[in-house]
Amino acid sequence: MRRAHHVAAAAAAAAGLTACAAGGTEPAASTTMVGGMTECTTEALAGPATAAAQSMGPDNVYTVDDLSCSEGWAVTAGLLASTDNPDMGAPTSFVFEQQGQFWVVQDKAKVCGTSPTTTTAPADATIPPALFLSGCAAG
Repeated sequence: MRRAHHVAAAAAAAAGLTACAAGGTEPAASTTMVGGMTECTTEALAGPATAAAQSMGPDNVYTVDDLSCSEGWAVTAGLLASTDNPDMGAPTSFVFEQQGQFWVVQDKAKVCGTSPTTTTAPADATIPPALFLSGCAAG
């Protein structure tokens, strides 16, 4: 009888922990993101591209004019400008790698290989060859 009581108490405690975890203060995960994937669209990359621009300077703005995607990677091409003069800036590209449901900006010096000024991806480049020119050879 005593053992049955302990087993029942343990089961009740486990149920309580499960209910507590499910009803905690953290928001429930979206069922559409289970599996952790994101889309390669201008809308999905606009926020990460703006964050990449602002990491270079808090007054920076960035407009995505073009987007190329391949094998879980993306390259945005656009205008990097300041909030003082958002229409006057420099053409700039950012390289992103998909990591689950997020696009994570990549350091071109690390993903473009040892010879990023060539027209073909060097053997040590980790960016897909289809994105090498737009992501590494361009600004």
